[in-house]
Amino acid sequence: MKLLTALSILATAGAAVALDDLSTTEGQHQDGHASCCAPKTTEAQASYLVLANPPAPGTVTGAAHGKIVWDGKEIPKPSKLTDVTAKAAEGCVDGGMPSDQDRSLLVSKDGGIANAVVEIDVKDAKLKLPEKPIVLDQIQCRYEPHITLLPAGVTVEYLNSDTVSHNVHTFATKNDPFNRTIPAGSKDSQKLEKTEAITVKCDIHPWMEAYMFITDTPYAATTGADGSFKIDGLPAGTYKVSVWHEKLGKAKGEVTIAEDGSSEAIEIKMSEKKSGGRRRR
Repeated sequence: MKLLTALSILATAGAAVALDDLSTTEGQHQDGHASCCAPKTTEAQASYLVLANPPAPGTVTGAAHGKIVWDGKEIPKPSKLTDVTAKAAEGCVDGGMPSDQDRSLLVSKDGGIANAVVEIDVKDAKLKLPEKPIVLDQIQCRYEPHITLLPAGVTVEYLNSDTVSHNVHTFATKNDPFNRTIPAGSKDSQKLEKTEAITVKCDIHPWMEAYMFITDTPYAATTGADGSFKIDGLPAGTYKVSVWHEKLGKAKGEVTIAEDGSSEAIEIKMSEKKSGGRRRR
């Protein structure tokens, strides 16, 4: 049981789990060059998703929790990006190479799917926008984080922490597109007001790809490396759960929060065959 004692509700992703079973061996790149800096896991990205109209103080709330899991006999093996070459990556990493791990589908040994977005539909729930921009960084020629969960109406800041220039190129269908060069050590920004999943690429470094997922609910989270998630602050009731993944498409589920705030863990399955490949929200 959990009592709501604050005016904000944090929707957090599952605890981060090491990606040792998913990533390229650290220190060795596919073309023989030294590989630097294993990609970050996705964790607690939704801590700035705040409920603007919280339940009355003393209202009993609970958490939706569970895992997004692979639906198939064989766990997909991790793959590598083929276009991270020494010539293309010149200047990206001092004395090394960017990671060549393909993050489009990361599945743990026990079948948990990382980087999925989980949303819970709660009637009349409204977002309170954060005061500061949310940062999508460019570090050693990788976008970090790979999935950025954003409240609709927020300003996103495109930061270039590298010593080389990047080109932030968004492929939006509902929001204004963005296609500008960000010089080394500088930044730019834009406001994103409509819900959608936006692909972000770099025209200078073709392997750089990430996603921004704009949501209109404070009850949302991204899954951790083990596929787990937890979304706090839900009043008693039964709710629809929606899942989005950049490669596996969409899936649905349901969660019930009891009057005492308790709930059972839910498991939602996804696969390429059933999801039909990449889709846009």
